[in-house]
Amino acid sequence: MKKIISLALAAALMLCTIFALASCGSEKYKVGVQSGTTGWSFMEGDADWGFEGFENIDVASYDNGALAISALKSGNVDFVVIDADVAKSLVAANEGTKVIDIALTVEQYGIAVDPAQTELLTQINGILSSKSAEIDAIFAKYADVDDNNAASWSGDVIPAGEYDASKNQLVVATNAQFAPFEFTVGNGFAGIDMEIAKLIADELGMELVISDMKFEAVVSSIGKNGVDIAASGLTINPVRAQLVNFTNAYFDSAYQVVIVREDDTTFDECKTTEDMINKIKSLTK
Repeated sequence: MKKIISLALAAALMLCTIFALASCGSEKYKVGVQSGTTGWSFMEGDADWGFEGFENIDVASYDNGALAISALKSGNVDFVVIDADVAKSLVAANEGTKVIDIALTVEQYGIAVDPAQTELLTQINGILSSKSAEIDAIFAKYADVDDNNAASWSGDVIPAGEYDASKNQLVVATNAQFAPFEFTVGNGFAGIDMEIAKLIADELGMELVISDMKFEAVVSSIGKNGVDIAASGLTINPVRAQLVNFTNAYFDSAYQVVIVREDDTTFDECKTTEDMINKIKSLTK
């Protein structure tokens, strides 16, 4: 009898071990992304964008890059996918993290314009072309700004303004949680996109009004409630172009990258975009 009990216990232990191993193997890597961004679409998959997604990866969405980095540092995600310029600023402000500076996607940023306002599109394209030196200076001004230090910004702050249909206003939709492109300072706004929007409004002799909203609503808000344009680190793509008119690109080297903890060697042998994608596809725990 004792022998039978011993055999039964051994069998049960073996089953438990097999189950534990199977459970361990089924655990997925987790990536942190900013909700609604290109990085989010790339990881989740989006047929309209041509992104396959990654079935072996769990995606955790955050309101901004700083929250995703916090999740990385605390071990709640294994890596972060985000815009390269933002990534570099975040890593500079977060000891113990590093950027894998290999492009996962390459994209261009443009300003989205109400399709009913074709003259406005022409005017903005003219301003972007003729004021390239001023726009370069704006980019340089925000070179060291990120979500972690934006709250201490001491430079120019642009008031939100208040929409009034009777006034000559340029209303811009944005999601002000994407430093250095847009962020809040008290009741006002700052950032690359906000200063470019102010430059455009000034050139047109209009008062700028800034409408802050969730990123997912930015494009669909255009043409409604007085919104003329959107400037929010918007990638030019065919899906959005069905809803709005895009200006010529004002930032044409945007790309998505991976951020990991400094001691993480997962991607160290990757040299190309293909290497990175294949590595992500192979990740299992």
